[in-house]
Amino acid sequence: MAAQVPRNFKLLAELEKGEKGLGAGACSYGLEDPEDIYMTHWRGTIWGPPHGNHENRIYELKMECGPNYPKEPPEIHFVSQINLPGVDPVNGKVDKNAVAILRDWTRIAEQLAKNPRPKEDPLSLEAALIAIRKYMDEHKKLPQPPEGAKYDIYKNE
Repeated sequence: MAAQVPRNFKLLAELEKGEKGLGAGACSYGLEDPEDIYMTHWRGTIWGPPHGNHENRIYELKMECGPNYPKEPPEIHFVSQINLPGVDPVNGKVDKNAVAILRDWTRIAEQLAKNPRPKEDPLSLEAALIAIRKYMDEHKKLPQPPEGAKYDIYKNE
């Protein structure tokens, strides 16, 4: 059995990558509060994919890495309103069954625990954001709320 990287080490590596902008250019992420020593609450942005109704839009997301991360996927909410199957129209929560990486996260984590990690970690906040962006691209023709609209629960933030 391969050694597992402790949660905080993994999240520190993700934070460093996110802060240095070493990841995908279409997504960014970082801690919501730099004083969050448990690295639980994160913010992310996704640049809308081109050639559809998401083009030239920036979507804001909240991500929560629970105590069992990375064995379990983060909980992800859109702050920016979006019309997308699998996203709750009231609070923006992304249904983990709608996006493949979130749906398969636990199974992949179990496989990684048994085998050496690949060069690129397939389970990360960045990977989740990239997968959501790809999912958005698959639904790029859906009409969208006005640009800048937020879910009611985030309007006072």
